[in-house]
Amino acid sequence: MQRLTPFQWLIIGGCILVCLIFLLNYSTVHRIVQPVDESPSVYLLYASSGSMGQLLNTGQIDAFLIWEPVVSNAELSGIGKRIAVPSDLPPPGKWNDQAINVMVLRNDFIKKNPNTSALFSALTTAAINRTNEDPELAENITAAWVYGKNPILTPVGSLQPLDVEKHAFANIVFTASAPPPESGIVQSIIVKTPNSTYNPLSMMDPAVARQGAQYLTNESVPVADMNVPTLRLGYIPSTDNYAPLYVMVKDSAYFCDRYGFCLVPDDQKASRPVSCTLFVQGKTFAHVNLVPGQSGGGIMTTIGQKALDGAFVGSVPAEQQIGLGNPVSIIQSINTGGSGLVVGNKAPCNNWTGFVNWVKGRSAMGSPVVIATVQSSIQEDMVREAFAYENIPVKYYGTDFKAEYP
Repeated sequence: MQRLTPFQWLIIGGCILVCLIFLLNYSTVHRIVQPVDESPSVYLLYASSGSMGQLLNTGQIDAFLIWEPVVSNAELSGIGKRIAVPSDLPPPGKWNDQAINVMVLRNDFIKKNPNTSALFSALTTAAINRTNEDPELAENITAAWVYGKNPILTPVGSLQPLDVEKHAFANIVFTASAPPPESGIVQSIIVKTPNSTYNPLSMMDPAVARQGAQYLTNESVPVADMNVPTLRLGYIPSTDNYAPLYVMVKDSAYFCDRYGFCLVPDDQKASRPVSCTLFVQGKTFAHVNLVPGQSGGGIMTTIGQKALDGAFVGSVPAEQQIGLGNPVSIIQSINTGGSGLVVGNKAPCNNWTGFVNWVKGRSAMGSPVVIATVQSSIQEDMVREAFAYENIPVKYYGTDFKAEYP
């Protein structure tokens, strides 16, 4: 084989260099002209309510939508700022007067103990009225029930429980007459069930509340059921939205004096009583056990398993479980409002419109906003429906899977 001369090697090297330059330039141009998916999106992260402040403070999320007092805790501690409440979220007017939390009872409990069911509804309405009549009393009771007497430790300092409650109560409307909302999450489940229709009003048992109203106005006198029943009632003790329940128990003397019926804690010194007795004119009418839980969905599942008879619970978890066949009825509402969208203090937005623009901008930079909420909660429904209205897909954090929504 003939060996190449130095000149020939030089020619070959030059050709190779030209090819490399061409390929490098082509690759660069090719990357520039490649189509880029600039459509906005947002990531949804499921988390517990208690972890959201820490997640935001450490930069692991950009925002969260959750109930009080987590919202006020984050604001007052300086972790973040509240930029929207349910009434600010689209579709316009969707959440203005809708029941955020409701009282539910298992259908067989209602059938077996109709008078106890109605009396507890009456007492719940009376407690809602009492909370509205004396919010200062309710704030003090709720502060002690939710937080206890010691200062609240936060990642950036400590807060006084009463200061948090005063801030939180301004964001809650307690009412016994708000209708349950139409939930997109529930709708997406119902449509997959053959021969199923979805109507939140059909999930209610209005007869219980009507009979309870007669007890409040003295049109009817409570008559004890055949046997003294035990009502096992679930609730989430970390939320202010159930303040009427706390007032009902801790201010029992007021209800005894005014209405002749009341729920008295068996242990008067307990900061968060479990065993209580429902009295009518000083006589035992029923026993009530208050059972704390972590999430509305979990509480509703426990009712379906007959380990609980009822609950104070979020309206969306209640509707979802009823839609899936859980034999439970909504009796009445507890409140509207009581939630908030919180972002970091440095986030370039102060309202929902600004938040949407921030989401779009972050998506365009390839760094979508991460928002946290509790799974299967009404707050998740708010997140998903608000972004559906804005035509912004919601993806599950860590994946490219889009959350289905009607």
